[in-house]
Amino acid sequence: MKLLICNWKENKTLSDCLDYKRSLEKINFSNVKLVICPAYPYLPIMHSKKFFLGAQNVSEYESGSYTGEVSANMLKSLDVKYVIIGHHEREMYFLENIESQKKKIENALKQGLKVIIPVGETLMEYQLDKVEEVISKKLNALLLDIKEEEKKNIALAYEPIWKVGKNNPLNKKEVIKYIIFIKQWLYDHDFPNNPVLYGGGLQLEDFEKLPEIDGFLIGNLSLNVEKMCQVIERIQNSTHVYKS
Repeated sequence: MKLLICNWKENKTLSDCLDYKRSLEKINFSNVKLVICPAYPYLPIMHSKKFFLGAQNVSEYESGSYTGEVSANMLKSLDVKYVIIGHHEREMYFLENIESQKKKIENALKQGLKVIIPVGETLMEYQLDKVEEVISKKLNALLLDIKEEEKKNIALAYEPIWKVGKNNPLNKKEVIKYIIFIKQWLYDHDFPNNPVLYGGGLQLEDFEKLPEIDGFLIGNLSLNVEKMCQVIERIQNSTHVYKS
């Protein structure tokens, strides 16, 4: 079963969301656990038996006088199952730091939400061969204090920052290398068999090239429902081939 996380970011209107939902509900798919992460206002209307709901962010506070914030408890009350925490765009545009991310993870896990944490390097870090160092530093900072009973609710996504939104060719060898590195870190720190996804400049042809991995974190490509239907089809085809 592939885990497929669709991060819509700050995109779509209400009518766009409803059209997308109607189109997606017409197709049949198996071997894919699909999670749609729309903007906060659209969470209540995106409920579906076809897919799970995810949020793109969550407050570091449980409740209180924090204008504009949305708590983990609020997300849970909307039947949200997943939340993305620690995305590099939150760090870049909103100066989100590790301490804030740790509080968000703690609150989300306390409410039983499944947390998706993207990790990845900048172009300079890649060129300096510091990918594993960057990944380890973030994982050590965010996950060493996770309670044993909550570890199962963590998913990681290797997402090279310098590839997000770009049309760079997929380097399968490198993707597998760093996903194995993350898997080893999880094993070394007594996490169960947590999913490790890949994201970053994915094109339609890429989804058949990585049948071995647990799933994908998709950004811009997920905004087009026709392309998403093709993605699902390609994933299912590659999964069937790999399993045989």
